[in-house]
Amino acid sequence: MLRNIKQSKILFFLMVSSLTLLTVACKKVQEIEYVQSAEEKIVVRTGHMDALSKKSVTLFGQIDSIADQKILSYGFVVKTIDQYAIERKEQEIEVGKNIAGPTIKFTYQPNEPFDLDLKYTYCFYVRTEKGYYKGEFNSFQIGGFAIDQVKKVKAKPGDEILVNGDFKLIDKNYKFFSYFANAKSDASESMETSYTLSPDKKSIRFTVPKTNGLYHGQEISFSFKRREYPYGDFYYNIAQVNILGQLLPPVKTSFTPMEVMEIMGLNLPDYRNPKDDFKIILGDLQIPFTSELQFSQIENLKGSRFKFGYTNGVETVIFKEEIIFYVPDLTKVSTEQSFVHPGAKCMIQWPGFWDFQSGMYFDYTFGNLPVEPRQTGNEFFYFEVGDLKEGIYSFQFKDRFYDISLPQKIKVKSFDWVSSDKTNVYEGDRITLYGNFSKGNMYSLLGNNNIYWDAICEKDGEATFTWFLSNFGSNKISIGYQNSAGSYTFSSKKLEINPMGISLDSFAPSSGLPGSLIRIKGKSIKYAQKIRFGDFEIVPIPVSADEIMFTAPMMSGKGKFRISAEAANKIYQSDGYFELL
Repeated sequence: MLRNIKQSKILFFLMVSSLTLLTVACKKVQEIEYVQSAEEKIVVRTGHMDALSKKSVTLFGQIDSIADQKILSYGFVVKTIDQYAIERKEQEIEVGKNIAGPTIKFTYQPNEPFDLDLKYTYCFYVRTEKGYYKGEFNSFQIGGFAIDQVKKVKAKPGDEILVNGDFKLIDKNYKFFSYFANAKSDASESMETSYTLSPDKKSIRFTVPKTNGLYHGQEISFSFKRREYPYGDFYYNIAQVNILGQLLPPVKTSFTPMEVMEIMGLNLPDYRNPKDDFKIILGDLQIPFTSELQFSQIENLKGSRFKFGYTNGVETVIFKEEIIFYVPDLTKVSTEQSFVHPGAKCMIQWPGFWDFQSGMYFDYTFGNLPVEPRQTGNEFFYFEVGDLKEGIYSFQFKDRFYDISLPQKIKVKSFDWVSSDKTNVYEGDRITLYGNFSKGNMYSLLGNNNIYWDAICEKDGEATFTWFLSNFGSNKISIGYQNSAGSYTFSSKKLEINPMGISLDSFAPSSGLPGSLIRIKGKSIKYAQKIRFGDFEIVPIPVSADEIMFTAPMMSGKGKFRISAEAANKIYQSDGYFELL
């Protein structure tokens, strides 16, 4: 009898101690009666546990579906089972009223440490206006496996984790699982994970699983699980791993600063869960992670060649492939001009230059003077040479990314002309001038009344133009060149021309009927401005520069007619007459 009374007192003491242990600081705890609604519109599940220590444990619950019911409260029901398999009365721990996501995570901290002799069971509950819903019970217990503490590490998927301890209790009834939150829904997920137990059962090895959706900084917990009737699943947490992201070596390494580089990698940070410890390394800069790297928007980025890598808070990796800002092939740059004049245009051919510089803001210089390139085609541009002394200069462009000098130097020479191949010239004659003429440049000849005539230099050292007195209005010609701004630079020396006009030397036949073909020969006769048969103006047919022909016109009567030509402000007449029969 006394023994029974003693056992009853011990049992009563254990129950009181257990109820005191489950008192939760700062949380509403109340004894409840179990009520199960007939409506099953809400489906709740009890999740795994995590981070078990002597003073706390993290519990998980999940709502799989909900329809037209207002949630009044939710939380966990906890009860204990002593070594005599006697269950204590349930206690409800209210966690909250407003549910933000499908998975509920709650750290339970009793006022007293967990008892080694007690098994703790728990379930997730939801209370609504229409009912009270509970998931199945799961359980955990302090003790069992002997490890110093739950191992917390940072690792990449595929890394091997070693946990030392005493795992002699492990048998075929235990399974090993990894637990993590779904990256899209935040719902709790689990995956059975293989492990290796050492022969002496004092350590286990397992590999962090590779699965879609894991992101840098995400936590995965690893627990042994055993189905234990009638108390649901028993969990023992042995490790927590924070996932480390990593970048992959770049596939494309050549860009222009205006391009965007797509960042590729494994387990990269999630924009909804940013982590400050993951950085992209570009040159000497560490840049917060972004999925697209727009170079032109990166402050303090300078230069055109950069080391590339990342740091994830544990390791720093620099890839052997550098990021290079593309430059069109400098060996393809060319110019037809062997030299240019101050103020003149310099024409450059550079395939790909305009596509390359699109959107860029370079400072262009030639001979350290600012210039502005102007496009003349897909591969060509020109710029106006500044007021430079004779010398050899470079075309340069620079900004914070580039500082490039074209390898092909350009000579600047002052303009002057020396001589011409003739001074006595007929209309239409070609005159070649000699001097500092540059191939490809446009040269200008100026007569009276600001009448200009342009000539393109086709060979260094000489320029050729065609003489017509009417084009210049003077026999004294100024020679120079025009710059891109429209102004001219002329030599002080003038070319003096002795205009010979044309000549009318002969015609044949000397007579004929109307409609007869008449041929006229004379120096530059082709360039006559007017041809007359008597007083009748006709339109000739050129045969060559020195020969024309026409048909005798229909006249009202027979007679003799003089043939005349007008050119270079003069009238030239034939010595004889054509007799119209």
